Amino acid sequence: MISVGLSAAKDLANRPADPAASGKSTPMANTTPTHKPLRQDELDAGLEASRLFEAVAFTAAVTLDELNLTECRFIDCIFEPPSIRGADFSGAHFKGCRFSPVRFASCKLAGVRVHDSSFFDADQKKGSTFAFCDLRGVEAEKCNFAVNSFERCDMHDFGARECSFRGVRFHSSTFTKAISKRVIVTRARFEACNFTFTDFSGVSLESCEFQTCRFLDTAFFDVNLTDAILRDCSLEKAEWERANLTRADFRGSTISGLNLAVLSGYAGLMIGESQQTELLERLGVSVNPD
Repeated sequence: MISVGLSAAKDLANRPADPAASGKSTPMANTTPTHKPLRQDELDAGLEASRLFEAVAFTAAVTLDELNLTECRFIDCIFEPPSIRGADFSGAHFKGCRFSPVRFASCKLAGVRVHDSSFFDADQKKGSTFAFCDLRGVEAEKCNFAVNSFERCDMHDFGARECSFRGVRFHSSTFTKAISKRVIVTRARFEACNFTFTDFSGVSLESCEFQTCRFLDTAFFDVNLTDAILRDCSLEKAEWERANLTRADFRGSTISGLNLAVLSGYAGLMIGESQQTELLERLGVSVNPD
C-alpha cells in the first residue's frame, strides 16, 4: 500500500540480550515484500500533496538529502538509505517505522514525534548515527535507539518514554539552550527508559529528569547532574568518576556502587533514609543502632 498524497558505541554481541533491543518485531524491507519501494517521482508527488507516506520502503535508490520533509507523516515505513544529509524533518511524525543503520548528518528533526519505531538492526547489531543534528523538542515513545550514536547534536527539551538507549553514546551532544549570555537552561525528560551500557561521559545533564529508568554499567564520567532528578531508578554498577551530583535528587533509587569519594561535588544531594547506610558504608563509615 502506498499513500503518498496521490489519489491512487558498543558491540553488544556478547552482552546480555535486551528485549527492547531485539529488533525482531518488524524485519527490514528486503524481507518485507508488503512494503513497496517508493520511486523518486512518487516521493516528490507526495511532498506536493498530503505529505503522508504509509507502508512504503525508502530504499537507497531514493534521495532524501536536502529535502523539505517538514510535517510529513510516516506510518509503518522502512528506511534503508545508508545516509541522509541536510534533510528537514521538523514537526514530522514517525509511527511504527524501522530504520536500517542510517547516518543522519546535519538534519533538522526539531519537534519530531516518534512512536513504536526502531533505529536498531538486530541482524547487524548496529544502530543509527545522528551527527550535528537538531533534535530539540523530540518526543519519543516505545522506540529502540540501542547502540545509536548522538554526535554533537542539539537535544534541548528531548523527551522519551519507555525507550531503549542501550549502548548509546552521547558524544559532545548537549541538552542546553542559551537564553542569554548569562542564562543557560538544560532540559530533558526520560521515563521508564533503559540506559544500560550508555555513555554520558562529559555531558551536562543539569536539571534533567529521569523517572524509573535503568542505568546498569552506565558511564557518568565528568557528567554534570546538578539539580537533576533520578527518582526510583536502578543505578547498579554505574561509573561516577568526577560526576557532579550537587542538589541531585536520588530518592527511591538503588545506588549500589555510588562512592561519594570519587565525585567532584555532592553538596545538597537528596537521598532517602533507607539509602544512607549503604552510602556511608561505601565511605568506610559504620552505621549502628543507637
